[in-house]
Amino acid sequence: MKKMKKFVSLMLSLSMISSLGVGAVPAFSAEEEDITITMCWTNIPADKQEIWEKYVFAPFREKHPNVTIDFQCIPDQEQTVRVQVAAGAAADMFSMDCTDVFDYASGGYIVNLEEYREQYNLDEKMYDWALKACEYQGNLYALPHSVESSDLTYNNDLLKQLGLEVPETREEFVEACEKALENDIIPIAWGYSGVPVLVAWFYGHYLTTYAGPENVKKLFTGEITFEDENIRGAFETMKADWDAGYINDKKSGAISNDEARSLFLNGKALFNMEGSWLPMATVEVGTWNFDWGQTKWPAMREGAVAAGDISVGECIGINSNAKHPELCVELLLDFYLAEGLPGLASSEGFSTAAVKLTADDYPEEMPEDSRKAIDFEREIMNADVTGYAPWGFFPSKMKVYLDDNLDKILYDQMSMDQFLEEAQAKLDQDFADGYQFAG
Repeated sequence: MKKMKKFVSLMLSLSMISSLGVGAVPAFSAEEEDITITMCWTNIPADKQEIWEKYVFAPFREKHPNVTIDFQCIPDQEQTVRVQVAAGAAADMFSMDCTDVFDYASGGYIVNLEEYREQYNLDEKMYDWALKACEYQGNLYALPHSVESSDLTYNNDLLKQLGLEVPETREEFVEACEKALENDIIPIAWGYSGVPVLVAWFYGHYLTTYAGPENVKKLFTGEITFEDENIRGAFETMKADWDAGYINDKKSGAISNDEARSLFLNGKALFNMEGSWLPMATVEVGTWNFDWGQTKWPAMREGAVAAGDISVGECIGINSNAKHPELCVELLLDFYLAEGLPGLASSEGFSTAAVKLTADDYPEEMPEDSRKAIDFEREIMNADVTGYAPWGFFPSKMKVYLDDNLDKILYDQMSMDQFLEEAQAKLDQDFADGYQFAG
């Protein structure tokens, strides 16, 4: 009976896809010879790959039966793609952070998509700030795939066990971390071993909730430097919390993010540093075994405001060497522009598409975890104050420096003065290269 119900559910879902206007984008002319499109993505779980197959690839193959989609999900995808691009051996399409658009576009490695932006009126249908984050010299060079918020994820059962509320201020945050330590609970689960780009979650939170988004904007428009008291204060407060043992007992550099995530999901940690992608695109829907929630990162000083960061989660570039770039565009826009389809996919655990969705775009019936995740994300993204997630807005040379060297600060291998001075030097290089803040 369970198998029959599952089969009926699948048939109904596929029927809905067919009726949602998947062919919103007119089919490009494709010759009838067999064509393979390769797409490189980060190493997502099998159930998330199945959502790609169901909502993105299968409808496209129905339009183009002669086209095969080779969806390659690999570990350390960002670094692998960089090597492949340099060698001229990259996939036809690949995901990247918005901060990579400058390097790939200026090097001539990805296709200028401005003609498709105008043809399909993307400025009316996608978030303007997400499109702007994918520009190079005013032209669109990547498609924003998803939008996300970087939050504080919490175990509400543990908070209640400790007699605590969800923290909103620095004082409440410190109290929660100290109580967790006293009860042999990890305050914040986080690991970045082998993947230094993950340190952006850490410094991003503190820059937003100590320095504040306005000062971050001033930093990236050249009005202030890393020596500004609020910018420096953000890094010093972050280091103080690290030294206090709040973040995985100062062992984050020795454990992977998967290991840290497991600690949180198994009730060993009070908080997790990840954002909306954790419940929406990472953890299998329906597998949470405790009362969880997501909220803004607490204000880290008096006068600052609790806030989450927003960003394009991933953007997708099309390889300049791709033989069929028009089919690559059609594959993506068929999904993004189909009425109802992005919301339906998100209800099953897909990342929130970078199109302008409302509550009405989601099905009335959806798993509780998906509903919670979408509601939390919408609350943070629509707040009066939001921060700029590093992987969506920060200049590339400076961000690479922060990612590669923050652990030297954490493990006392570099002075704060040297770190900030060298970060400013990298930012000055980005300005000289033509960097313009997209916020």
